[in-house]
Amino acid sequence: MKPTTRRRWLDAMLLVVAILFATFALWAYSQERHDLPPFDYERAKSLTPERRAMYERDLFNEVMYWNIGSPKYMERDGSGARRREADWLTMTRDGYELAYITLQVLQPPSGIRYSVKKPLARLTELADGGDAGAMCLYTYLIDRDPNGKEAKYIEPAYSYKRQGAQLGHPACLRDAGYFLMTGIHGFPKDVPAGLEAAIQAERAEYGGAVSIAVYLTQRPTNDADAWTRLYCWQSLASKYRVYSEFSTVIFKLRNPLQQPKNAEYFLLADRLEKWSPSLDECVALGLGMGDS
Repeated sequence: MKPTTRRRWLDAMLLVVAILFATFALWAYSQERHDLPPFDYERAKSLTPERRAMYERDLFNEVMYWNIGSPKYMERDGSGARRREADWLTMTRDGYELAYITLQVLQPPSGIRYSVKKPLARLTELADGGDAGAMCLYTYLIDRDPNGKEAKYIEPAYSYKRQGAQLGHPACLRDAGYFLMTGIHGFPKDVPAGLEAAIQAERAEYGGAVSIAVYLTQRPTNDADAWTRLYCWQSLASKYRVYSEFSTVIFKLRNPLQQPKNAEYFLLADRLEKWSPSLDECVALGLGMGDS
């Protein structure tokens, strides 16, 4: 090959490599979110524990529903999602970093999920430093499909969840409640311990009732006590999610196709519909069948 030809060939190869590199860099840049204000770490130092606790509770009660409606953000015209993001931006500007990390990955109005790589690197740093909230947030930011591109994060996410539950963070206790009652995600099956964890989360206003309500929907409702128990927990869960099934309980009790000629259930539906149960009333009902 002549020197001139070799030189042209090398120049062409270098151009191809440069184009490929630029294309990859542009693709990587497009996977990240760039419209957020820079996080003010100095402002974060002045965030009071009381305000952080308020922000943390609000964030965790919404992050699982980040791209759908919730009792707090239910507008059908899409403004609810915009308000949710605006509230998280307010938290960010006030120095609450977990809201900032969440917004780097999740964009409520559009439903877009951005790359988790850089946000998770910071979240891991915070979790390893003992931030229990960061431990609990991990699972909500990743794609938990075991065959997906973020599968490598799944086991670390649940490991952090177990650590956060051991530290008593209500967000982790909420999830640990269901995981313990069902024995999944590396949690041993321990129904009483799971029930107690979920109750603790509910007392802290972190939606522990949701875990109990979901667990109860998977068990038979073959008597009045079971229906009452399910209605009680679903009613509490409705504070956190719009698709809580407490109204469905009433419908099923009155549905003659499901409860043929059962006058007792029609009367039960009338009583339950007038009832606004408290947490202590639901706790007193337990789970039935020996709470196991």
